[in-house]
Amino acid sequence: MKKVKSGVDCMKKKIFFLLLAFLSVQIKAQTLTAAEKTNILSDVIQKLEIIYPIPVISEKIIIGLKTQISNGYYDGINSPVDFATQVTNNLEHFGNDKHLDLIYNPDLAKVLIEDSFVSSDYTKEEAKTEIWNNYGFKELKILEGNVGYLNLSVFFSTDYAGKIADISMAYFSNCNALMIDLRQNGGGWGDMVVYLLGYLIDNKEPLLLNITESTLDSSIYSEIVPTYVPGKKLTNIPIYILTSPATASAAEAFISHLKYFNTNVTIVGKKTKGAENPVEHIAIDEKFVLQIPAWKKIYAKNPIVWEGVGINPDIEVDPGEAMVTAYKNALQKLLKTSNEQTAIDIYQWALDGLIASYDNADISSIKKYAGSYGKVQIKFRDDELYYQFEDRPTILLIPISDDYFLAEGVDYFRIKFITNGDMITMKQIFTYGNEREYFKTK
Repeated sequence: MKKVKSGVDCMKKKIFFLLLAFLSVQIKAQTLTAAEKTNILSDVIQKLEIIYPIPVISEKIIIGLKTQISNGYYDGINSPVDFATQVTNNLEHFGNDKHLDLIYNPDLAKVLIEDSFVSSDYTKEEAKTEIWNNYGFKELKILEGNVGYLNLSVFFSTDYAGKIADISMAYFSNCNALMIDLRQNGGGWGDMVVYLLGYLIDNKEPLLLNITESTLDSSIYSEIVPTYVPGKKLTNIPIYILTSPATASAAEAFISHLKYFNTNVTIVGKKTKGAENPVEHIAIDEKFVLQIPAWKKIYAKNPIVWEGVGINPDIEVDPGEAMVTAYKNALQKLLKTSNEQTAIDIYQWALDGLIASYDNADISSIKKYAGSYGKVQIKFRDDELYYQFEDRPTILLIPISDDYFLAEGVDYFRIKFITNGDMITMKQIFTYGNEREYFKTK
């Protein structure tokens, strides 16, 4: 039985729900014989009996497979790709395990059989692709109210992404809240998980998260959150994690540990995939590879289990609404906890801009604001108000309320209309409270 070399290192580096780079190869169409299918299924069942770390689940999967075999379920499936797909569907269904797959890939099977595959080589190959995604750190920005936003698409190996992680966390070092977007994060390398946790968990001593044992060779591996990181720890600010059903494996580990060890964490979005157990890749024959969980926990500081069930959000919303929901919640929380007037004004300014919508105004009542205000023209067309200074481009005004408007695409001022009898005054309210008044002349 062949397996990926350095199983401990493989688990350390990559524990997520993505297939190996070898899967990008083009597969020529072939036909499987009945004998080949029988041998493959028999070997899969044998691997489940020997390797799978949770016997009560492997027993269910084996019973399910044997039932399908006796019913002739696979008899008419002769394409290798279709066969692998159907077996995978059955494996995942019977065991509710999103990490259990049968893969048709002769190239990968060959290197596994020859025992020529090592995890460091795989990481090197993956790095050639992930460098185009900045090793997962795809988007970093500071929103109004000093709320940070990080779009993290993968937890990549610290050998390549460690410095990027440090730079990214330094970028957010002065933030008052942080959103980490994992909605499209399928997992990654375990060493990056614990490294980033070092920035977000207030541990005075090294924190041993878990100890696991390989069911292949009894290797022991542990994950420890470091006490030292080269930058500022962000442990005392609100942290929001954005999730979706695509959030899986190492991303789920990150969420689970962060939520368990940091009380300032809020999960926003939808339940995650539920793919917990680290895997190995084992050649079944010269064409097929079995991706199978092959590590069992022998110690866990965090008792939460997400295998097959996923992680539930604290605030459940459609993934497409998760960012705005989290941002709004962060601003509201900062408003409630701040005692400094300047900070309160900034948070309110940001929150007002976030909630601006034409649902907030009575269209019939805002038409009266249209007219001339010195060098400024306020125009009403298609049930919307527009601002124009001299001959510059017009700017859409979006209602925060019936008389208070956001200037679309302009962060530094808002428009306030004050009606006093027949007289209307337009105020330009600039960031931090500076104002200019213009009277409607016609």
